[in-house]
Amino acid sequence: MTPNSTLDVQRSKFARATYRNDLLRAPFTGILEAGWTTFALVIAIRYFDASETDKAFIAGAGPIGFLITPVTLYIAASLRASPSRSCAFIFTIAALLLVGASLAQSLLFFTLFAVASQMAAVQQGPLMLQIYTENYTHAERGARMTWPFILAALSSIGFAVAGGRLLDQKIEVYHWIFVIMLVAAGVCAVACMKIPSSPLSREHVGNPWQNCSLIWKDRFFGFLLGSWMLLGLGNLIALPIRVDYLANPAYGVNASNTTIAVLMLVIPATARVLSTKIWGHCFDRLHFVTTRNLLNVFFLASIGLFFFTTHVYILALAMTFQGLALGGGKIFWSLWVTKIAPEEKASSYMSIHMALTGLRGTLAPFIGYYILSHSTPSCVGIAGIFLICVSIVLFELMRGHERLRG
Repeated sequence: MTPNSTLDVQRSKFARATYRNDLLRAPFTGILEAGWTTFALVIAIRYFDASETDKAFIAGAGPIGFLITPVTLYIAASLRASPSRSCAFIFTIAALLLVGASLAQSLLFFTLFAVASQMAAVQQGPLMLQIYTENYTHAERGARMTWPFILAALSSIGFAVAGGRLLDQKIEVYHWIFVIMLVAAGVCAVACMKIPSSPLSREHVGNPWQNCSLIWKDRFFGFLLGSWMLLGLGNLIALPIRVDYLANPAYGVNASNTTIAVLMLVIPATARVLSTKIWGHCFDRLHFVTTRNLLNVFFLASIGLFFFTTHVYILALAMTFQGLALGGGKIFWSLWVTKIAPEEKASSYMSIHMALTGLRGTLAPFIGYYILSHSTPSCVGIAGIFLICVSIVLFELMRGHERLRG
């Protein structure tokens, strides 16, 4: 057996182990996603009567965590830790913080633990990308990601329905939402520990400043990040306002907790399930810009419908478009840097992508709630539409770039 064939056999073995444990992890990440993106905000609004600032911090917790992913990656590389063990440690920390959220009796402590737990969990992003880059071949990455995303979406549907009904019956029992989430984080830690990966190297990872310099040293990468910044701001300023639009009686919908969970989680998650396999194929086969802008059009349609109606069926259609966009958006967001970055630098590129995602995600809820405090939800929607339209044009300008022709 030649060295190359031995390497192929080993990579195939690692790919199977990675995929198997990613499938185990996926349903529990779906539970965590549903808990942080919807229930934490619903509980803050309807149980603690949270202020606009508290709601913005809870909505922006994940992106705030993205801001420090370059530092987390640097620490892991300095310790020569493997990405899989680092991810296991991160999920363990998140589980411990979720204990605090489940026990919190005041808005202050609820906000602190809900925000900190999500900030901790998102640190695994560039580490998991390094695992995928190392263990999956270029041609299979999109396809390998589809079933884990489908399982995550299905579990978020189940948790959304069950959690929504639980909170409708008695919102005071919200503690159990976070108990289930901390168990899910623990299972994620165990699954990550079993994934094979090589120790990180500071030589490849670099330090946070070196990684940040990629923005201007690799101008193509920097231009794409700028285009992505506008897209993300357009989508994210509107996202937390959707929950407020549904929950606040002043806007005319005043939906029940179960209805909010169905609209915000079940419908988009179902659309994600039905479309993820198709988007995985598109990621592997279609041009970068074609796939990106198809997703952008769905985001555009979702915002364009949502904030201009109080009819539940149109709201459901808007969230269906959001789910279709997320079906491919999750894959694209997680893997796009592998199309332009050297394999050994994939985690470095991803850490900067995540940090800028964190920057826009941190700013977006505050911008959205600021616009809302001086106008209406429809004005937030118009601002989001404008930013997404600009991003579509900027992505099209890059269609012919040589690094996207492969």
